[in-house]
Amino acid sequence: MRLTGSGDATAAAATARALPTVRDVTERDGELTLIVDDAGPALPAVLAAVAAVGFAVSDVEVREPNLETVFLHLTGRGLRD
Repeated sequence: MRLTGSGDATAAAATARALPTVRDVTERDGELTLIVDDAGPALPAVLAAVAAVGFAVSDVEVREPNLETVFLHLTGRGLRD
């Protein structure tokens, strides 16, 4: 799940990390990338949590992981590195 918005992205990342369905959060340039269990049901809780700390979400993207994404997350390296 990728959230783009404005406000305190660092606080939003810390708040999102505390949610039980969130496995990992990366924050970069006002954008949060989250790895979550079952994105559909998790999305409302994530949006409410980040809004509560003043992060105004302007765009949401939900993607299902593919093999390369999983490999990169687990190893920190691409398939061709």
